[in-house]
Amino acid sequence: MEDRRICYTIGYGNSIFNEFLNRLLDNSIKIVVDVRSYPQSQRPEFNAESLKVKLPENEIIYCHYPLLGGMGKRSYIEYMKSADFRKGFADLLYHIDRNAENGTKIALMCAEKNPRNCHRRHIAEKLEKEGIKVIHLTEPGQASLTF
Repeated sequence: MEDRRICYTIGYGNSIFNEFLNRLLDNSIKIVVDVRSYPQSQRPEFNAESLKVKLPENEIIYCHYPLLGGMGKRSYIEYMKSADFRKGFADLLYHIDRNAENGTKIALMCAEKNPRNCHRRHIAEKLEKEGIKVIHLTEPGQASLTF
């Protein structure tokens, strides 16, 4: 049987909310995992409080995984060695495995649109080492498997 473990990533960047939402819907994403340490934005529609309302209105579950967040006093590579990161990553793997069984698509979300400029790329690389296919949703109608 083909491994169905797939994880998407998405950053809202300068998108308006409906563009962001349409990228999720166009790719049949059913769970958004917010990997920002602090799920706040200068753009209120991307604050956790707003996403907790707007995403479920579109049959998308919103989850916040602060232990995978990218802001800190040390580099993200150093942070990845911490017990907090390992716990957050183990939780993410469990979530991906559990939902792969029924084909539910998950996307990791952060502010930065380009995964090359975001800590999502480090999470993606670690997921790939675990045998999980990672697809980066960058522009409407565009998905990338590599950086």
